[in-house]
Order: sequence, then C-alpha cells, then structure tokens
Amino acid sequence: MKFYGKTSTLIAVCVALIMGAGVAVVYQWYAAEQEKTQQLEEQIALLTQQTKRSAVMQRVNEQMEEIANQERRISDEQRIKAEKQTAVAEQMRRNAEEERQNALEAEHRAIEASKVAQSERVIAEQQRSKAEYQKRVADTLSYITLARQLGDVSIKQSESGNQELSQLLAYASQLFNTRYNGDVYTSSVYQSLFIASQSKQQWTIHKGGVYDLAFFNDKDNHFVTCSGYGELMKHSMKSNKISTEVLINNNTYDFRDVYIDREKGIVYAISRTGHFIIKGKDNNMELQVNSIGPLQKMEVAGKQVLLLGEQGIAEVDTEHRTIARSRLFSFKSVSISRADNFPCIFDNQGRMHIVKSYDQIETKKLPFKGQVTAYASSKSSKIKTYGMSDGTIYYVNPKGQIQKMVGHRSRVTKIKIINYRIFSASYDGRINLWLADQPKIEPMTIITTNSWILNFTFDEKKEYLWCGDQNGTLTESLISVPMMRQMLKKKIKRNLTQEEWDYYIGRNIPYEPFIGKEAKL
Repeated sequence: MKFYGKTSTLIAVCVALIMGAGVAVVYQWYAAEQEKTQQLEEQIALLTQQTKRSAVMQRVNEQMEEIANQERRISDEQRIKAEKQTAVAEQMRRNAEEERQNALEAEHRAIEASKVAQSERVIAEQQRSKAEYQKRVADTLSYITLARQLGDVSIKQSESGNQELSQLLAYASQLFNTRYNGDVYTSSVYQSLFIASQSKQQWTIHKGGVYDLAFFNDKDNHFVTCSGYGELMKHSMKSNKISTEVLINNNTYDFRDVYIDREKGIVYAISRTGHFIIKGKDNNMELQVNSIGPLQKMEVAGKQVLLLGEQGIAEVDTEHRTIARSRLFSFKSVSISRADNFPCIFDNQGRMHIVKSYDQIETKKLPFKGQVTAYASSKSSKIKTYGMSDGTIYYVNPKGQIQKMVGHRSRVTKIKIINYRIFSASYDGRINLWLADQPKIEPMTIITTNSWILNFTFDEKKEYLWCGDQNGTLTESLISVPMMRQMLKKKIKRNLTQEEWDYYIGRNIPYEPFIGKEAKL
C-alpha cells in the first residue's frame, strides 16, 4: 500500500509535470501565434495604408496625367501659335532686313552727301579763315604803316616847334604800333617816342673832355667820370639831380680810362702822362710808368693790373706797389677796345691784337682796309662791329658776312651791343642806334650834342644811356621803351580833336581818346 501510494504520487507528479509542460508549450505557441497575428495585423494595416496611398497616388497620377495632357494640348496650341508667330516674325525680319538695307543705302548716300557738304564747308571755312587772315594781315600792315607815318609826322612837328601835337601823334604811333605788335625800334616809331618823351638831360661838369664813365651799380646810382683835364669825379643821381664829389683835380694828368672795384669801392684811373692811380678810402697809390709810351687802357685782375700804352705793356703789382715787368710791342697801338672780355688792340698796320695775358697776345689780320677806332662783339647774337676813323662801321653777321654801314660823318669813338641793337658814338656829336636784325640796317640818331662824343655807357639796368663829350658835358638819356611810354603818357594833357583825328589818322578809323577812362595805352 505504501509502494502503491508512492507510485501513484509519483505518477501524479509526472502527469502534473507533463501537463504543466504541455500548458507551457501551448502558452508559448499561443504567444507566438498572437505575435504572428499582431505582425500580420500590422502588415495588413501597413498594406492597407500602402493600398490607400497607392490609390491616392494613382488618382494623383491620373490627375497629373490629365494636367499633362491639358498642358500638352496647350503646348501644342502654343507651338502652333508660335510657329505662326515665327513665320510672321520671319516675314517681318525679312521686311526689316530689306528696310535696313534700304536704310544703309540711304545712310551711305547721306554720308556721301555729308562728306561732300563737309568738304565744301571745310573749303568754305578755309577760304573764310584765309580771307580773315588776309584781312588781319592787311589791317596789321595798314596800322603798322600808319604808326610809322604818325611817327614821321610827330618828328616833323617837333622840328617845327609844335611839341604838344608832336607828343599826341607820337602817342598815337605807339598806340597802333603796340596794338598790332609792330617793332618799336622802327626808326620813326622809336625816334618819335624818344623825342616826344623829352627824356634827355645834360650837365656841364668837367673842364676837359670826358673820356670814360663807370658805374658802381649800387642802389645810390654812383658813377665815376674822368677827363683829359686831370679831373676824376664821383657822382650820385637822385630825383633827376646830380651831386658831385671831386676825387682828383690836377691838370697835369690826362685821364683816359677808369675802372671800379665794386666789391671794395676802389677807383682805378690811368693818365696818358704815364700815371697809374688807385683811389680808395684807405688805399691810395700813384705809380709812374714811362717805358711803354702814353697810357691808353688798363685791365684789372685781382692784385694784378695790366697797363696798355701806345708802345708796350706793363704789369703792376698793386700789393707791393711796383711795376713787376714791362715790354715793348712790335707795333704801335692806335685804339683799344674789348673782345670777349679781353683788351683788343688795333694798330696802324690793319691788324688786331687780343691781349689774353701779359705773355699771350693773339694777332689777326683785318679783312678790310682802314683804321679801326672802336670795336664791339656780342656772344649772344654772335655779331661783330668795327668802327673806323672815317665814320664807317663794318658789321659782321653770325655767318661771317661783312656789311658796310654808313651813318657817321667822322671818327667812331665807341660801340656797344645789346642783343641785335648796336649803339655807336662819333666825333660828329651823335649816338646812333642800328637794328641788326632788320632786313635793311639803317642808322637811327637817338642823341645829338654840340661836341665830339668821346665815350658812353649804360647804367646797371640798361634803362639810361650816359655819354661824355669834348666840352666836359655829361648827357643822360632814357632808352627804356616802357619808361619812355610812361613819361610820354604823363605829358599828354588832352585828346586829339575829331578834326585832328580825321586829318592825321583817318575818318575810317574809329576815334579813341588818349586820356580818361577809355584810354587804352
């Protein structure tokens, strides 16, 4: 019973275990089926959604296809319309091309016509410009000629003593000459201005002939003159008045040349008697030189001075106040001028001797006959001039061509050159101006005195010309054209009357006042 009971219990346990295992298996199966069912349901739901989406997409595709069909129909309609429009446009393009070709041809014809018109206009403009230029040239020449004629009449009126009318006509001459760019140094124009401005002053200061003048070129306008009566004087010019200081007054001297050391204020002078003199505040010296003949010129170079006489040359040592050396020439010196900043001696045998130093003297043969008494040359214009004892002047142009100029009646004493303006003085009492840049070189007398003119020079600004004559008279003359014009303008007190204007200038020229607000010069 006990064994049976154990067996039954064991069987019951086994059965229970088997049943529990079966239940577990069934449960696992059920769970797996449930999971599969859920997955299937999810798949069915997904498929359902996909089916719905496919249906929607199908409807959308159908709609898109319908839209595409509609657009295709519209596109076909538009294409057909575009083809028609293209055909129309092509026809219009062909028409436009034809019109463009016609326009090009018309433009070409227009350009050709324009070129012809332009050419004709240019020719007409050239002819007009040429006519205007010829008119201006004619007017210019006419007015310049009028200016010269007025200058001539002004000179004649001055010679007749009618100074007021002379000044008015000289003013008119300047007016037209300036306005039409005429040459102010034309003889009649310049001379009428020179005479009408009345710019000459004279002082008789020396007892003997004034042989040389030299300027200090300082603000006080100091200058020195020397005479053949042994007078050495220092002058100052202020407000048209001259004041004089006598440096030496000894009639045993015969001064011929003076030189100023402008830095030291020392005056050098030589006398034909053989005396060499230095005059300064603290430096005075006198040396006698007898071995080289009558002294004519000197050349100062620092402490060394060359003395040039009729027969030889001497070298002076001013520091030791001695004659360092001297020697005689193989010729006789007649006159001495300057050539390229060197003393230039002319002898009585037709030769020229350039003294470059005591030991170097270059000799040249002159290309003409006669006695040279004055010489000048210009580095800027490259011209040379030789003044002769008979009053003739030989002019050598830059090409070396020689021209004989006649304007003085006696010995030429001095020549100076400013550019192409040649100034010459003579024993005939005249200083002439020659314009070497003119086709025809003629003399223009700018200063006349009653005595031999021995020498002349210019002030520092070259506005005034100063000359000394045989009577001991100093003459100052204004040569600056702008200053002479100003002086003439101050002298004009009235305008020309209409009657005077018509008579001297012409009825066809508009009247102009010379003084007042409307005056133009």
